[in-house]
Amino acid sequence: MLSPLGYHRAVLAYVRRVDERAWTALRGGPVGGVGDVLLRNAYRLEEAAHPVVHQAGRRAAEALGVNAELEFFQVQGEVNAFYLHQAGTAVVVFEGALLERLDQDELTAVMGHELAHRVLWDAEEGAYLAVDRLLDAAAGDARTPQQYLETHRRWGLATELYADRGALTACGDLSVTVRALLKLQTGLSAVDPESYLRQADELDLSTGSRGTTHPEGVARAWALKKWLADEDMESLITGPLDIDAPDLLDAVLLRDLSREFAATIAHTEGLRTDSVATFAAGFSDPPGPLGVPASPMLRFDEPVAIRPVDGAPLPRPRPVVEATKRYLCYLLLDLATADPDTGDAGLIASMVIARRAGLTSYDDLADDELGWSDKRRAKLAKAADEVVA
Repeated sequence: MLSPLGYHRAVLAYVRRVDERAWTALRGGPVGGVGDVLLRNAYRLEEAAHPVVHQAGRRAAEALGVNAELEFFQVQGEVNAFYLHQAGTAVVVFEGALLERLDQDELTAVMGHELAHRVLWDAEEGAYLAVDRLLDAAAGDARTPQQYLETHRRWGLATELYADRGALTACGDLSVTVRALLKLQTGLSAVDPESYLRQADELDLSTGSRGTTHPEGVARAWALKKWLADEDMESLITGPLDIDAPDLLDAVLLRDLSREFAATIAHTEGLRTDSVATFAAGFSDPPGPLGVPASPMLRFDEPVAIRPVDGAPLPRPRPVVEATKRYLCYLLLDLATADPDTGDAGLIASMVIARRAGLTSYDDLADDELGWSDKRRAKLAKAADEVVA
């Protein structure tokens, strides 16, 4: 049985809490029918003339529990297939010469991929469809904040991976699913899915997909293999924790991380003053009393265990990219210099924190900003190293 990805559930919970009015307004099932545009510009594949297409469609629909009437159309274009969410009818449209390249099992996989979109949009009375509509509308508005645009991108990746699971569920065979994917992507009539899966194993996909609407084909094959093995594959959607490209969920994580790190700094001997505490409290949203520092101190030179933002947690710890580490270094330096009365003791304390947190570039950054002499830097670094030792 297909279930939404953790990313789907987390974004849904966030949107319902933050944008409930917009989400509610967009919630609802599909509207209308095929309409004149498709009837005027496409060829309907009726069962009498195209029984194989309908047999594959029924097989996929049965595997996925889709009870709607099925309709299939063919149009000109590049090799592709797409799903139209219509009231009472599940419509799959084929483009180019795709049908000529697929055997019946492969066609069933493609049908499963397309019909899986309907399964997701129908789930929880159209809850995920409403999020999809909201993110689509946001992506089309030039005023939309970058966090929503990145969420839209990742949401699309998650939805395609979900649909790939539908393809595998429909045909019941990983090799067939990957073969269909390869034929669709490459235009070849003969492909080797096993070699493609070996190719996927050569890549480090923990850095996330760089796709804009779909994950890379090799990443999709890798994700299916991981899913079958009951292993985490959502790192493909989220990638590392990057302050330069956060989605809505990462923005929350980064605020929480900043607040926790600021609290740790403000509670550190040598920096425990009212001025530093006041400055650190500003990293709360809204600003408020200091929280309890993380114990043990977080390390940023290894993947950071993340908390659930909303809904289901993403299970795998997230690597931290250099841009995020640099931001944390500046946060540390800002607090280390917030109270002039802390003097060298405050700077040494901050260097100790940097060493314990794995922020290896902190000394260079602080030196660049504060203009230490070589002698002064060596003195401060030696004192910090002695504390750590």
